[in-house]
Amino acid sequence: MKPLQPVIKWSGSKRTVASQLGEFFLPANTYYEPFVGGGAMMPFAKSRRGKASDIIPELINLWNEIKNYPEKVVAEYEVRWNRLQDEGYQVFYEIRDRFNKTKSPFDFLFLTRTCLNGMIRYNRAGEFNNSLHLTRPGIAPQRLSAIIYQWSTCMKKFDFFNVDYRECLDDVKKGDFVFLDPPYGGTKSRYTQTPFSLDEFYHVLDQLNRKEVNWMLTFDGTSGERNYTFAPPEDLYKSSFKVKTGKSSFRKVIDKVQEDVLETVYLNYKSSLF
Repeated sequence: MKPLQPVIKWSGSKRTVASQLGEFFLPANTYYEPFVGGGAMMPFAKSRRGKASDIIPELINLWNEIKNYPEKVVAEYEVRWNRLQDEGYQVFYEIRDRFNKTKSPFDFLFLTRTCLNGMIRYNRAGEFNNSLHLTRPGIAPQRLSAIIYQWSTCMKKFDFFNVDYRECLDDVKKGDFVFLDPPYGGTKSRYTQTPFSLDEFYHVLDQLNRKEVNWMLTFDGTSGERNYTFAPPEDLYKSSFKVKTGKSSFRKVIDKVQEDVLETVYLNYKSSLF
């Protein structure tokens, strides 16, 4: 199975390795993804239903709109995109200012598809602060429409929640499967500036193990010469392997540097693929 074209670009997305990781997914009653982000792994869920969450409200609101009202998402994007082509760059900044007050999911989608390199970036005040990509018009509505309807069909079995990862996993039980793609250990979320506690996260992994819930974790790794290795305690997982997930989009935009990103994948179960 090939990954779907992305609705939004997401730093740290697993789209380039989604097919590879999806081979390791186990059949489950419910698939959980508590750091859903761009959602690249959702189509690979081997379950009857899914539960996904993120702490960014506008992102979850957008996923819910795509799931339930794809035609509205398409229409709202087309209106904004046409205005940008007809009226010029000031439309982007008008919509950006409005988004920073209202957090509209429709404005959010427009900004992510027309900003510089599709980079979702917030300042310390929680305001979207990326600029318009002056040399590209943004994805055309007709093309984005096909992508949105494809995702909407795929997501019918999912429920989306704007909650912390721990709350998302409150009702997980044996027979379910969890895919975890949190911020790198020792860092903050690039989108919310929220510190990520390793101790709390390891406690959650331990609780999942005690419930006999199978999970996959993409966690630490390297970006160029920078090392973000924060391997979980060895008693929490049973196997691991590394994957090349692409180039660091933040380094490309901020420092004009191309860096390979390697991440480690951890499993709390033995896979027949090894």
